[in-house]
Amino acid sequence: MHKRVIVTTFQTLIVSLLVIFSLTSCATSEETTRLARNISSTDADVSRLRNENDRRFAELAREDENIRKQLVNLSSAVDDKNEKIKIIFGKLDELEYQLRMYFNELKNELNSLKKSGGASPGSPPTQRPISSGAPSRDYETAYKDAFEAFQKKSYDEAIKKFSAFVEAHPGTPLAPNAVYWIGESYMSVKNYEKAILSFQELVDKYPKSEKVPRALLAQADAFNAVKDRKSSTTVLKKVIELFPKSEEAAIAERRLRN
Repeated sequence: MHKRVIVTTFQTLIVSLLVIFSLTSCATSEETTRLARNISSTDADVSRLRNENDRRFAELAREDENIRKQLVNLSSAVDDKNEKIKIIFGKLDELEYQLRMYFNELKNELNSLKKSGGASPGSPPTQRPISSGAPSRDYETAYKDAFEAFQKKSYDEAIKKFSAFVEAHPGTPLAPNAVYWIGESYMSVKNYEKAILSFQELVDKYPKSEKVPRALLAQADAFNAVKDRKSSTTVLKKVIELFPKSEEAAIAERRLRN
């Protein structure tokens, strides 16, 4: 708009000069014709420039729109990827627990055989002693039920079931995992305040759990989501300080640099 006003003003000035030249007879007919041609040529150049600018602006607008669409698609893809990563972590946790239980049972079986000295042929089977350290399996079904709700993205249901699990089985090996997934469920429904509290509960009640560094990373994300950048930075530094050789520490360092 400003360019057009300047061009119009310029053209008006030239025409005014032309009229003055004609009235005062200071310009010859040839000079007047040449000046008129120059004005016409300038006007054509300005018109071409304006058209070129309009075309370029339209191209930039289309490029901007395409970039915005790509960013939206990328953001959606990242969100979907994060959900899949959480589910994969959960399955790995379950597999890790099952392997640990299997090795514990195998260890107990070997200890029992050593104590009995092995069964001789024809001798009556020796009753295997029940290890007092072997946890009951009753709670596993409850944990799997809660985790299946999380996998189905039924986060409110998952929160209720994991909370009931922690209350009923606070001393089991899966209790820290349950508290962690309560926090992740709150993150998924964008209840960041409760997510922060859940992750802190894990850190306070189960400080030796393998879930602690991951919970601290998630807590830093929650603080960042509520615009508390100072607390988020503090938590990331805590991850590096407490778990310097962990993968979570490397992630925390990258986030601090960014």
